[in-house]
This record gives sequence, structure tokens and C-alpha cells, in this order.
Amino acid sequence: MPTNRAFADPNLAPANFGSFSKQEIDADSAARALDQLEPIPKVRSTTPMDLSMVLGAAAEQSIQTSGKIVFHTVGDTGGIHNPEFQFAVADAMSDDTASGACFWYHLGDVVYYCGQEQYYYEQFYDPYRNYGAPIFGIPGNHDAVVFSGDKTASLAAFQSNFCAAQPGHNPDSQGAVRTTMDQPGVYFTLNTPFAKFIGLYTNTGEGSTEGVISGGKVGNAQLTFLQQQLASAKAERAKGQWRALIIATHHPPFTASPQHVPSPTMLKQIDQACAAAGIQPDLHLSGHAHLYERYTRTVNGKQIPYIVAGMGGYYNLPGLKPGKKAAPPSTPQSGTDASNNPLTLETYNDTTFGFLRITVSPASITGDFVTVDPTSGKTGNGDSFTVDLKANRVSNGASSGTTASSKGAAKGSAASKTKPGAASVKSAKTPAKKSSKAKKKTASRKRAK
Repeated sequence: MPTNRAFADPNLAPANFGSFSKQEIDADSAARALDQLEPIPKVRSTTPMDLSMVLGAAAEQSIQTSGKIVFHTVGDTGGIHNPEFQFAVADAMSDDTASGACFWYHLGDVVYYCGQEQYYYEQFYDPYRNYGAPIFGIPGNHDAVVFSGDKTASLAAFQSNFCAAQPGHNPDSQGAVRTTMDQPGVYFTLNTPFAKFIGLYTNTGEGSTEGVISGGKVGNAQLTFLQQQLASAKAERAKGQWRALIIATHHPPFTASPQHVPSPTMLKQIDQACAAAGIQPDLHLSGHAHLYERYTRTVNGKQIPYIVAGMGGYYNLPGLKPGKKAAPPSTPQSGTDASNNPLTLETYNDTTFGFLRITVSPASITGDFVTVDPTSGKTGNGDSFTVDLKANRVSNGASSGTTASSKGAAKGSAASKTKPGAASVKSAKTPAKKSSKAKKKTASRKRAK
């Protein structure tokens, strides 16, 4: 491993998240975010970042030799108000690196509510002290939004911790060993053995506002970047340099969340860029909506999984909120999207925290939604799927290790002929659940060693 990087830090003195005073939390949650799009910061380079730059050539060769790459992905992790959820998922992810996962691709919303630098220790460096691997990421709306009277530029804290010119120690870490990441910008390409990630920044939209990747105040540099990277991916395949293509956005193209909307305009721009380049993603990852969803979308005969994974630790899952709600959408639910492509909501879970473990080989992508019980720390399997990269087909499959703690997913029913696309899923409702009463873990949590 390159000597100027560091990851796990198990001997870090445990922080007491309770040191956040009620005044601090209330002041942050009461900050009035400006309802406006923000310009995208200029990136240092559009040249793809290579995993070997972070793990070293020997580690990358080991991955090549194994014939597969394993990584974690999830978003919406910031543990404000009820940090026990974030710490439970963090502990489980750290333990799961034994599966061979060599990095985490964060899907945005690292810090709530307005991405302030003073919260990076409690919401990032401390929770992931035991995570012994790199953490790449794209920003979420909460990482980018600014509030009235704030003099700090949008995304300043995210950039200093994820897009530093060189790996180093940021004062935000308060002495943690983990070094900053040196991504070339808030949108970037990551090349790894067997997989190419194109991560896009989808701006500051919250709740009823869509994600945006280009146009107007935002500019078109990111869209041009996407077009160029897709063309490059197509050219690489023509030369026999094959990688699975994974596109990541914070805002989801599709969602049935009662609190967030899908982003059909963003998806249309991505679709147009893919069509122009003659290549479609093999997997689309997103967060933002605080739940787990898996869709299968068929484009020109190719089945593509669209995953929403916003259950990484932010306390406010729709199903954990008190209040009267209607039943969740039944699954599978089949229809068409706004472009008349076949679309099926395969599974939906708004009551369970967890993360995804993804394995990519030349033949397939397999995904497991690893559920985490925040009280006991026990893990289970909430969903599994496989993408046959030769046949371009997605198959469902739950592992035999499903436990009681992972059975919050909505159970399947006969497919209904409704449209889980932009016009319909956003109005889906979810059931009432009582908030978790898991005891807050602070200095006594198991990570304190």
C-alpha cells in the first residue's frame, strides 16, 4: 500500500457523539438551506482515477488474479440525532471487509445537514475508524447545500476531504489516521479491475426537487465529461479492454419514496449520452431516498439493475417514522418508464438499515443487500441479485442466510400493470412504524478498543 495513505484507525480515542449539544443539533437542523442550484466546482482532471493509485500495484494484481472485485456501496450515512444506526452499519461494514471488499463507494450525503466541516469527525472519521479500506464518494445534496448567512462555498468541506490534491491529514479528522482521498473532482471516473465507475454530482435538490447534472447555472461541463467517458468506455471494449460499466448518482432515476422524487430529466440526459456513445450501463447506483429499492429496467433488450441504497445510517427511514401511512408498494410491480422502457420494482424496504456488497467478475455482477439490526448488530440478507453480463439478464435470488432481522422487505405479489416510473412511484406511501429505541452507542460501543 502506498505509504502516504492510511485507512483503519482502531486505536483512535472514542468520541462521544453525545458531545453534540442539543443547541448544536437544533441550530444545524434549523439552518435554512438556500433553495438554489449551485455551480459545479471545476475538476482538476477528467483523466480516470485508477484503483492502483490508491491500493498499489500489488493489491490490484491480486484482484486480477482472483478473477473478481468486491466492494461496498451505500449512501446517506450521516448519524445526526440517532448515531447508533450509523455506528451499527459502520461496524458491520468494517467486519464485512473480511469478505474481500477492497473499497467503499459512498453514494452521497456524508454529513448532515449542510455538509459543515465541523461535523466530519463525528459523522465520518470516527464511525469508520475500523474500516480498513479506501472510501471513494460522490457528493449528496446535503454535502453541497449552503444556508443563509453561510460564508463557506458549496462543497468546500467535501472537496477538502475527498478531492484533496494529495492524500494527507485534514484538520476535520481531529487526529484520525485516515488520510483524505484525492479524487480529481466531485464527478470522476474510477477504473478498477473488472469495473469502471462514472460518478456524477447531481446538485442540491431535496425532497420534491429532482437531481440535476447539467444546464443553466450548473453548466454543461459535467455532461460533456459523461459523453467523453462513455465514448472512452465503448472504445476500450472495442479493443478488448472490457469492464462492467457502473454509473453512480446521488439522486435516483426511480424511487417510490414518499419523501423524495425520481429524476426523469437527469435520466433522459444520461440515456441520450449512452445512446450517442452506443453503450448502456450494467448497473446504476444511487442514494438520496432513505430506503432500499431495486428496479430492473430493460433498454433495447438489455436488463439493467437500478439500485437505490440510502439506508446507510441517517436515522429517518420512512418506515421508522411515527405516523399514519398507507401500505408500501407491492413487489414485483411492473410497468414502463417515461421512455416506454419496461421497468419492474423488484423489491422495496424502508424499515431496515444496511449496505450493499457487490462482486464483479468478467461474467457477472452479484449484489447482496446486507441488513443490519442496530440493537444487536446482527446482519442478514435482505435481497440478492445477479447480472449475467453475457446474456444481459438480471435474476433475483435471496441467500439461504436470511434472518428475522432482514425480513423488513416488502413481500412480492403478482405483478401489477402499473407504471413504477417518474409519474407513479413518487406518490407511493409507506406504513407507520415506531422509531427505533436502540440505545445510543458512544464511548462504550464495541469499536472502542
